[in-house]
Amino acid sequence: MAQREGEGPQNEEPRSDSDTNFNPPVPGSSGSQQENGEEEGAKNPYYPPTPSPQPPQPQPQHQPPRYGYGQGGQYGYPSYEQTGSQGNWYPEGGSPLPPPSVPPFPQEPGSHRDKSGASVVNKGWFIAIVTAVITAIIVLLVGWGLIRGGVITVPEQSSVSSLESSSGAQGTVKVTGQEAPDWKAVNKKVASSVVAITVQLSNGIAKGSGIIYNKSGDIVTNDHVIEDAESIEVTLSNGNMYSAKVLGTDPTTDLAVIQLQNAPSDLQPVTFANSDELAVGERVMSIGNPLGYENTATTGIVSALNRPVEVSDATESNIVTNAIQISAAINPGNSGGPTFDAAGDVIGINSSIATLSSSSSSGDSQSGSIGIGFAIPSNLVQQIANEILKDGHATHVEIGITVSTGTATAGNVTRAGAKVVSVQPNTPGSRAGLRAGDVIIGYNGQSVSSMYSLLGYVRTATLGQVIKLTVIRDGKVISLSCTMNKVEQLTTNSTSQQQKNNQDYGLLDPFGLF
Repeated sequence: MAQREGEGPQNEEPRSDSDTNFNPPVPGSSGSQQENGEEEGAKNPYYPPTPSPQPPQPQPQHQPPRYGYGQGGQYGYPSYEQTGSQGNWYPEGGSPLPPPSVPPFPQEPGSHRDKSGASVVNKGWFIAIVTAVITAIIVLLVGWGLIRGGVITVPEQSSVSSLESSSGAQGTVKVTGQEAPDWKAVNKKVASSVVAITVQLSNGIAKGSGIIYNKSGDIVTNDHVIEDAESIEVTLSNGNMYSAKVLGTDPTTDLAVIQLQNAPSDLQPVTFANSDELAVGERVMSIGNPLGYENTATTGIVSALNRPVEVSDATESNIVTNAIQISAAINPGNSGGPTFDAAGDVIGINSSIATLSSSSSSGDSQSGSIGIGFAIPSNLVQQIANEILKDGHATHVEIGITVSTGTATAGNVTRAGAKVVSVQPNTPGSRAGLRAGDVIIGYNGQSVSSMYSLLGYVRTATLGQVIKLTVIRDGKVISLSCTMNKVEQLTTNSTSQQQKNNQDYGLLDPFGLF
């Protein structure tokens, strides 16, 4: 006879080492009924049903025990019959077998039982479940990483009311009561930090202004002041004159850094205010070299903030800046000079003025002030100057979209903004989820009113910075997160020609935004 793993020899009689009887009682006996407390006709779940008396059936001499759904086999064990007077149970046609150590249970589909009778989950199902769970976790982690890394973004609901007005913050200087600033004291404090610049050109002389940036003799001014210079001469407030050389320029923001040769050791650098804290109506003072009149001071107020200003340099390249608009009188020659707040801190570098004909740089315009001047915000000035001093040039980023000025309506509100004409693949704009037809109306919570406004904000972005764009799409306002991780590729020379080609179509691409 075949022997199952874990069983004794087939012909071995059940062994009793104690008074315990391992053989089940004969079904139907009084002892069995008392012990189990079952009524007649009730099924005992722990023992096979009592077979009806039948004549012995001939069986093959070496046939192994039968399993399955035969008589007495509905629980997955061999069928049994009672033989002899001792109440022992035997497989049909076989030798006595020891009783199972645990009562048998009905088998469930997709499972089997081990030697102890415990149910064992099918390995295939177990592996499939574990694999699905692990895959889901990996997908979630990868998606989270892509979102955090800026590779993909999820649009968020926003509103037009979330955008800030152009009135600014609380101001860089705390004002108490109606007391006017002491401009006399301010001028005495800061005048020695302002310089006059004279540039020798191939066809004449140009004049401008500048600020002492540090004690090493580095001077910050406008790029258009020293552009095409054959020689540069700097005059300090005490009248001392020094030659200077160019350390680096950034035509994109119209800023440059020059350095005094044999600079004195007693230079007094300027201090800077946080231009993000400026407020409309804040009182300011400008100092410079208008029309060659050195150390000229004028006063006024901050008239507006984030004013998109477009001017042209000597190469006819357009320069766009979200400037500080001031009412203090500035004229040709004030270019590169500072505007101070009431505490004597620089809020911006003067760069251009508006005239009755057009906006132009204050160094090139031959018209006088009409009370509308523009200054480059101090935060941008420091950012560009530090990059030039560190790397010899400034690094700019691009979104990778083509835009024009357009309008869009969300609910009952219509807004002007930068309308997306196309989106280049594999750019910050495409990864942010921008689409053609979107109208960008906000940048980091600030209102965007035109394509020039958007361009001015992008000029202030740094490599790797994450910005928030407020967009109107299909009548709904959404917010997109854009990681500015693409360095501007266009050069000044190639940009100039591209600008000329785009102007007839209401598009502008001076700095790689489009």
